[in-house]
Amino acid sequence: MLAKIKLFIFSVCVGICFLIKIDLVSDLSVLKITTLYETNFFALSVFTGFAFYFFSKHPFHKISKIKIFLSVLFSLFMLVGEGYASYGSYKLLFLNIATILLSLVKFVGYIYLFIHLFSLLDDLIDKSKNKELKFKNKYLSKYLELFNKYPFKVSFVTILIVLSMYMLAFYPIVLSPDPSFQIKMYFNEHTKYIDWVIQRDPEIFMTSHHPVFQTYMIGFCLSLGRFLVNDNFGLFLYTLIQSLIYSSVLAYTIKYMSNNGIKSKNRLIVLGMYLIIPMYLLYSMSAVKDTLYTAFMILFILKVFDIIKNYKEINLSYKYIAVLYFIMLFIGLFRHNGVYVIALTIFVLIFYTRKNALKILISFFAFFVSIYAFDKVLIPYLGISDGSAREMLSVPFQQTARLVSEKPDFYNEEDIKIIDYILKYNTLASRYNPDLADPVKNEYNKNTTKEDLKDYFYVWFKGLKKHPDIYVDATLNNTYGFFYPDKHNWYIYARYDKRVTENGLVDYHYNKLSFLRAFIDGYANTVPYIPIIGAVSNIALNTWAVLILAAYLINTKNKRFLISLLPLFGSILFCFIGPANTYFRYTMPYIFALPVLTVLLLEYIRGEKVEKK
Repeated sequence: MLAKIKLFIFSVCVGICFLIKIDLVSDLSVLKITTLYETNFFALSVFTGFAFYFFSKHPFHKISKIKIFLSVLFSLFMLVGEGYASYGSYKLLFLNIATILLSLVKFVGYIYLFIHLFSLLDDLIDKSKNKELKFKNKYLSKYLELFNKYPFKVSFVTILIVLSMYMLAFYPIVLSPDPSFQIKMYFNEHTKYIDWVIQRDPEIFMTSHHPVFQTYMIGFCLSLGRFLVNDNFGLFLYTLIQSLIYSSVLAYTIKYMSNNGIKSKNRLIVLGMYLIIPMYLLYSMSAVKDTLYTAFMILFILKVFDIIKNYKEINLSYKYIAVLYFIMLFIGLFRHNGVYVIALTIFVLIFYTRKNALKILISFFAFFVSIYAFDKVLIPYLGISDGSAREMLSVPFQQTARLVSEKPDFYNEEDIKIIDYILKYNTLASRYNPDLADPVKNEYNKNTTKEDLKDYFYVWFKGLKKHPDIYVDATLNNTYGFFYPDKHNWYIYARYDKRVTENGLVDYHYNKLSFLRAFIDGYANTVPYIPIIGAVSNIALNTWAVLILAAYLINTKNKRFLISLLPLFGSILFCFIGPANTYFRYTMPYIFALPVLTVLLLEYIRGEKVEKK
């Protein structure tokens, strides 16, 4: 009987987690408490009943300490995320006695729920099997036969067939603001980016704010198409090249799984995700730098996995090292922060595979020299201006802006003068946006020197000592969507952007298939909110998935595969120091790599699970 009472209490706590918001008791007025009771009691009763039934039928077994730790961590994510989503601060949890008690109740409920879910996940992993699939239908059976015999070719053709619908709808390409500005820079048009930097050559308006290599790639395709047919055809040439590379990488993931003994069922599930979840194929039509960056990052992750699995004691060939070099090179050329993700991973990898450490180090050194020569020799030679230093300063700038907004009398005249020179103090508080750093950093003084920044960080540190809570609020308010699943900011690139058509620069236009575009657009914006399926595109849940994979690997004899997760952790880290909250394309490297990596790692999690109780 006592056990049933405890179970009922935990069930009530779980129900409260999902049906009562902490913000509702931030004001203890009688009116608000009455409203809270009337609007949630029936739903709470029903939810508690279902929870009680579920927990009764599925009692949890003991789980490892790392999973208990994650259960606590995820519970904190939920509470802190709710604080920022509804109140803009974690301080909501401690606002009054009611919020404190409700937070504790929800904390207990979340922990109990997550422990149960981990227990259930353990059972699912134990019962899941890597098995072949069979179809009774002769056409499906024939497809499966070809799929098993030619995994790359069949996957590649299948992806292209489905992708052709996207190409037809969005011909020639989907231009968003960033690639539109890149095209303008290619044609030496004046853009806002040149106003943010010290111009290297007064006659050249291109900057390295966006990847110069990709800017020239888009521009060259456009120029070639203009010469051969028209501007639209030129833009489509870029789409075609990008789509072929991207589709080849997705097809290669299927082939790689086949080569590693993954049976047809799991391979078809991953291929089905690529085809059904629209984010995978829709981004092949977008000219953003993240598409090809993500494609090469997936290849890099698979190479790291391959080295860990097969080459600890076997010598790598020079061909293998050359391929690794070119993969790293393209990652660095398509996104600046890719260099740091690679450096972190390679540094750990060379300590693991000491037999091949020298070769891997040579490959990385060649990559580093190539990127350095491109950035520090070729770009200056071409007269292209460097990007602004402010791109790496989103976190401290947001912290300063929030402090000025909440404590306008904190700084003295000398401090204000230092901040004003760099960020325009008088409008700083009004420009502060908790979710986006761009309004703050857009007023960054391009003439700022290293000495000016040194003075600024002295002032910044003064604020840290006196008001660390405000700094924490500023950072978490700008990033909580990356760990809080209820924060939604889903978007896709599908709308027509006419920036490049201004002054007749480029004759870019969509075709007349607006009904097909509207259908795909509606479908793509609906899928993320479909239960279970939509979880694949939920940013925070994908962050959790990386942590869960790491936890399960820690509980096996295959801890070495944690190295293959380093590029994913590196990508997550850059999301937390980036300028925008819940910005999907920043998360593409780890979200798009997760399906194939999860299936590969699941074999080692399932095959050699050694729980540490």
